[in-house]
Amino acid sequence: MKNLLLGSVALLLSIQSSALAVSQRLSSQTVCQEGKPECLELVIQEMERRYEPLEAQRDRDGIFALSYLRTTEKLQQLFDTVGFENPASIIREDALFADYYFEAYDNYHLGTGNVPTAWQIAFDAAENQSVSGTGNLVLGTSAHILRDLPFVLYELDQKGTPISLTDHNLFNEVLLQVDVLGELAQKFDPTIDDDDLPGTSDDLERFQVVALWRELTWRNYEKLRDAPNDASLAQVAAEIEGLSAATATSLFEQFKNPTPPISVPEPSSTLFLLFIGTYGAVLHIKKTRRNQL
Repeated sequence: MKNLLLGSVALLLSIQSSALAVSQRLSSQTVCQEGKPECLELVIQEMERRYEPLEAQRDRDGIFALSYLRTTEKLQQLFDTVGFENPASIIREDALFADYYFEAYDNYHLGTGNVPTAWQIAFDAAENQSVSGTGNLVLGTSAHILRDLPFVLYELDQKGTPISLTDHNLFNEVLLQVDVLGELAQKFDPTIDDDDLPGTSDDLERFQVVALWRELTWRNYEKLRDAPNDASLAQVAAEIEGLSAATATSLFEQFKNPTPPISVPEPSSTLFLLFIGTYGAVLHIKKTRRNQL
């Protein structure tokens, strides 16, 4: 717990002094800071740049990356029809949220910094292909929502550009319109859409999990925002890290690939006959020696 608290303190300090690295963030771009729609195009372009080599290599990291890209494209498509109270705040959130994912991805794959445990589990699973394609999708989704989003909301609040609960909930309308399972099955793992039934009832059931995660995320953000002192703030941060890590561990166990059975290759007939002949000769020699004694 001590190490987790220290790590959480370091995280909060990095959030509060993020100006040191802000020049490298999408959210630092003027159009994103001002919450202009052009920012969404910048985010999509960066996601496409990062996703394309993953698709070419059939890299399992591409499963979450493609889902995230299609979600952002859907936000851009529906942006004017959802009815957000403060559209600019959603755009600022979108850019900063993407920055958190990019930072975790780069830190893991380039070894350039700390990687939250939930993301470590997700990236390890993709690299080792140790879970199903569905597992890759849910591990990335849970890490981004349960781990990243509370800190994103807190950082926006600290900058004086908070997200309203109304807009947070309205974003669910965008998520409900994202349908990427068929494309993921075609490009990465044909089993991803095995449980996808005709109609929308099963889609709504799956979305309830995401909606629950987002509700929990909002409550954790409120705990960060309302923490009375630094010690309480660090404790809440540690709880967020612990919850997201525990969820990732549970999901990994649920979706991990079964251990492949040990298979012994069939011997060629020549080698097999040679083995049997040699073994028979050895037995014959031993029997002859016993008789001589």
